[in-house]
Amino acid sequence: MPHPAELSLLLHRALEPRLARLLELCQVENWQGDPEGLHQVRIASRRVRAVLDLVDSNQYASFKRHTKHLRGLTRALGIPRELDVHVLHLESLRNENHDVLKEAAIEFLLENLDRKRDKARRVMFRRLSKITLKDLNRLLEPPAFPDPLVMAELPQAVWNCLEPWLRSVDEPLVPALEREDVAGLHALRIRVKRLRYTLEILEPAFPNPLEDWLQRLKSVQTALGNHHDLSMLEALLATALEGLLSRQHTALASGVQALATQIEEHRRNHFERFTEFGKAYREAEIFFHLKHALENGSGSMA
Repeated sequence: MPHPAELSLLLHRALEPRLARLLELCQVENWQGDPEGLHQVRIASRRVRAVLDLVDSNQYASFKRHTKHLRGLTRALGIPRELDVHVLHLESLRNENHDVLKEAAIEFLLENLDRKRDKARRVMFRRLSKITLKDLNRLLEPPAFPDPLVMAELPQAVWNCLEPWLRSVDEPLVPALEREDVAGLHALRIRVKRLRYTLEILEPAFPNPLEDWLQRLKSVQTALGNHHDLSMLEALLATALEGLLSRQHTALASGVQALATQIEEHRRNHFERFTEFGKAYREAEIFFHLKHALENGSGSMA
């Protein structure tokens, strides 16, 4: 559906710095081999895609091809990033553990992760070789605006973009607060992150900054992200434990089991943090306040 011209202009202005940031990061030498560089490129690609999901695709040349390559870029970096996070968590645990069995288990797990990371990066490089971003900067060319700028249309057009993402978070939030379901919490995290990105994009349409709302969303997203990372690490340890027990490596298995118990406790703590931030977010009634801000020109929080 075509946007009012002013919304198209707002979205293009949001696209410019995000795309420039992605292109800048991709120019850094060996960013693919640097865990932090890889992480930043992945975030930047998601931010660009969040804008492109909102624009009128007919206004951009080769839109489908560009979005396909951007989606491929994000996905190619997914498994390497997940394994990098596992390594970071285990290295952190190594610094806080002085138990011989736990230390041995961590060394064993890190050796296995190093092999998996090497394999994952080889796959990643093959996938990246099929992705081209060489003319992605064509998206920076200003789109044509066939209609005159109509100020009165902007609030409703912005709300049309924002409302589905607000509802996508509000609807599953209550059951997520009541029961620790790993898959459901992961799905909610993705929606919260997408809502946050969308709100950042549309923020210029609001009369006042939305920093407080964005911080609420970031707190929820961070707690859910840490919960997901630890849940995935627990699953990895469960697989490793099963293999060790089947080979009767009881001492090493004991160390892995002790680590799993420690990680489980950390994961539960992050679920509790999520419930704290999630309840505060729900009680703040962001849906009502953002709609009121667009309709009445008041973006301040109650």
